[in-house]
Amino acid sequence: MKVLQIWISSVVLVSLVGCSTLNEDGKRIDYGAAAVKVPSLELPPDLTAPAGDDRYKIPQGDTGSVATYSAYSKADNQNRTGILPDVPGVHIERNNAERWLVVNEKAEDVWPVVKAFWQDLGLTIGSEDKAAGVMETAWAENRAKNAKAKSSGLSNQELNSAYETSQRDQYITRLERGKDGASTDIYITHRGLMQAPSSTKSNPQWVARPGDPELEAIMLQRLMVRFGANESRASKEVAATDSVATAGAVAAVSPATVAEPAGMASLQENSAGNSIIVVNDPFDRSWRKVGLAIDSARLKVEDKDREKGIYYLSPVKLERGWLDTLEFWKSSEDTSRHYRVIVKDGGKSCEVSIVDQNGASNKISKQMLEALYKNINQQQ
Repeated sequence: MKVLQIWISSVVLVSLVGCSTLNEDGKRIDYGAAAVKVPSLELPPDLTAPAGDDRYKIPQGDTGSVATYSAYSKADNQNRTGILPDVPGVHIERNNAERWLVVNEKAEDVWPVVKAFWQDLGLTIGSEDKAAGVMETAWAENRAKNAKAKSSGLSNQELNSAYETSQRDQYITRLERGKDGASTDIYITHRGLMQAPSSTKSNPQWVARPGDPELEAIMLQRLMVRFGANESRASKEVAATDSVATAGAVAAVSPATVAEPAGMASLQENSAGNSIIVVNDPFDRSWRKVGLAIDSARLKVEDKDREKGIYYLSPVKLERGWLDTLEFWKSSEDTSRHYRVIVKDGGKSCEVSIVDQNGASNKISKQMLEALYKNINQQQ
């Protein structure tokens, strides 16, 4: 019920702000081109009808008579302090470059709020898998960038060049249940595309561009506000995690920690001669790092089992189109098989491997593992 109330108030707030928003640092984001109408809110069948509104009822004293003005004024002031209060059940946590939102609600209640959040920003939900806890937006263009180019007084030739290098954004949201079973961790990963110069305008070439941690931070901050925190507090929490990360980076290069920096990963071979990733972190942190790396490597999670330390990947199918060049493991080989990412708990460190449904490694699983390795180390 608490999340339902937050959802209602947030819809009103977003409708006032509009699709085009400006972050505090001046970074404008506008995905209004892909906006869709959010279905009207309906109460679940297992909830009772809301009680009548007593806001305009004449206040009564202890004996049932009409209260004095002073007593009424005191009660009214107490009610006013409850308008849009800070919600203690939502905060941002960070470990090195990893940043995520913690909401003290069950994943089943958090999911619809997150979905509505993306839709109200003007983004279409491209795919969602509740079992895996993963939601992906469709690729969208930031219209604010094109609007800026149009108003800059560029020549037609320069404008054509600007549009040839236009960009697309996609966001992957992954939900993880907290250890206490009552909270939910929310991770947001940004993916980017850019249009590379092409000699034939009719056949543009899209290539991957690095994910933008700043956009991820902006979206986490906005999502935190969506769950009830005020904007000032959300901004301060993001700034606080940035300062902690900076301090951690300084500590990481000190002479005392250079020999064995926590969180760093290395690509090695096991006794069977298969490639593995060794992450110098305990299981909880390694599990998070691998999950974010899977998102960044454009692999899709079909299911997961945290107790066993396994991410079940969706089958990698052969597809022909402009996105094929982004996934280099797509080849003429058989890619219809299922793959599993295994995170083996080793105490202070973990071993990460990728195998097919038969438990075997091959060329494709090795390429996937190398992609995970690259993205894990980029999180430092």
